[in-house]
Amino acid sequence: MRTSRFFAYAVLAVSVSGCVSSTEPMFSSRGAAPEQISALSATNEMQMQEQTNALNKMTRDIIRKSTVNGAAIGAVAGCGLVLLSPSNAKNCVTGALAGGVVGATVGAAQGKKQAAKRVELVSPSALVRSIGKADDRMDVVSRDLPQLLKQQDAELASLNAEMTSGQITKDQFTHRFQVIKASRVQLAEALSLSAAQANEAHRNLQAAQAKGQTGLDWHLSATKNLARDATSARSAISLF
Repeated sequence: MRTSRFFAYAVLAVSVSGCVSSTEPMFSSRGAAPEQISALSATNEMQMQEQTNALNKMTRDIIRKSTVNGAAIGAVAGCGLVLLSPSNAKNCVTGALAGGVVGATVGAAQGKKQAAKRVELVSPSALVRSIGKADDRMDVVSRDLPQLLKQQDAELASLNAEMTSGQITKDQFTHRFQVIKASRVQLAEALSLSAAQANEAHRNLQAAQAKGQTGLDWHLSATKNLARDATSARSAISLF
């Protein structure tokens, strides 16, 4: 009977996981029966995977918004316009050709120096919004991940005791063990990717700063901190 209940709770966890708010704290397993702990862990595993997947998308978006287009930089240096998108760069070049301003003076050192002062290689305001969203998601992961790992450890200890006493079979224990193992691998990979993407965005911003854009100090610090937090969360995950 216990074995049947064990798997019934697991199925229930899968069915209701989509209804759980992704930003709410995870359920507490305090005082729960072993089969209930398994169900709660399964729900929280899926919820955490959703959080880390969302974080990956957000850090990938930060990379996109922090990427400096090499071809566009040259166009801006010649036109002396503020670059906000590749389409602006195209318009810049088109306008320059139509106006007959493309010539020897485009490459003049003084002209480039003056244009650089007006160049915005990336959009700081757009990045602030994207980084803020990623920070909020990282906060949720950092808050809930330790609880999930502790919950998984407690569940495995409980299931191991049940296997030893004959309440569940070795195959049943192994199945849940492999699920937890796979969950941790996925979470570790997701957090490693988020850290790598935040670091890439940081390098992109450094490149923009090196080319003359100012006002990126906060963005540089924020992306560095985001990468650090993702790395720290990843380091907390012990793989079996």
